[in-house]
Amino acid sequence: MNLVPQTSAARISLAISLSLLLHAIAMFAPLIELPRTEAPLPPLTARLEPLPKISPPPAPPKKPEPKRAETRPQPEERQSTEARGEEPQIDPEPQPPMEDTSAVEAPAQPAYRLPRRAQLTFAAYQGEGGLQLGVAVHRLDIEQGMYVLETVTQTTGVASIFKSYLLTQTSRGQVDAQGLHPLSYGEEKKLSGSKQNLSAEFDWAGHKLRFSHGGETQLPEGGQDILSFLYQLSQQPLDKGVVPMYISNGKKLEYYELAVGEEEFIQSPLGKLRALPLRKIHGPGEEGLDIWLGLEYRLLPIKVRQIDRNGEVAGEMVISEILVSEE
Repeated sequence: MNLVPQTSAARISLAISLSLLLHAIAMFAPLIELPRTEAPLPPLTARLEPLPKISPPPAPPKKPEPKRAETRPQPEERQSTEARGEEPQIDPEPQPPMEDTSAVEAPAQPAYRLPRRAQLTFAAYQGEGGLQLGVAVHRLDIEQGMYVLETVTQTTGVASIFKSYLLTQTSRGQVDAQGLHPLSYGEEKKLSGSKQNLSAEFDWAGHKLRFSHGGETQLPEGGQDILSFLYQLSQQPLDKGVVPMYISNGKKLEYYELAVGEEEFIQSPLGKLRALPLRKIHGPGEEGLDIWLGLEYRLLPIKVRQIDRNGEVAGEMVISEILVSEE
């Protein structure tokens, strides 16, 4: 059975679709293929303890009531009081409440800690649940306060006949009770024989993010790279309504605001899964990003969708396998 399109128009259409999907994958979905010789992680055979329902964002504080004008004694009253040898009584100015400094609020702890080792496999689709054009496997390793997140992106099946695409990415850094703190990010892209490399260094002491092309920018607290942020989301407070985050793709640093939605179910090769959606707040003509975190899988990412500038779904990834280990 010949699966290759026979007409010129069909081949051109498939090539255009592949280019759009590969652009979307490069933007938001670093994919991994592990070496064949590496021992696989033990499968996650049972669902993890589900998270409690995420509380809705707190209501905005009520506006304070306008201050009533103070009543001052009239001249006649003042004279009569002074005649009796009494001092007029005037209400003192209201004093601000004293701050309670007996206890200092500790930083919020994540609902779930990151697994020591994790491997997540996704199916990559054109559009919304369209033609499958590739697979995605994320690999996270944590050891002695350091993490490594390694990825490789490539097309598979018929898609690979028309477009040869290989993207290798690596994020390295520190990990603590508040999550991931990248120190370096790098990628190597191979497309139709051409090769491109770029990298970024996170200088936390100097508060600088330096790029391999020679530029640099201020590094705000909590900055992430395009790989690490997908896993750092599980370490963020998700009951505030919006998650702000600075994210670098190795070329620049962008500010994201991700709106937290209501719990919903998604369909996947693993069946129906409880998920918490986060959607990038963006204006008309800007690219969008939707992420679903697994409420039954430590809030790890289980679905990612890229929205193009026209508001259409450019591509999406849906989880097909989860492997974790604490060894």
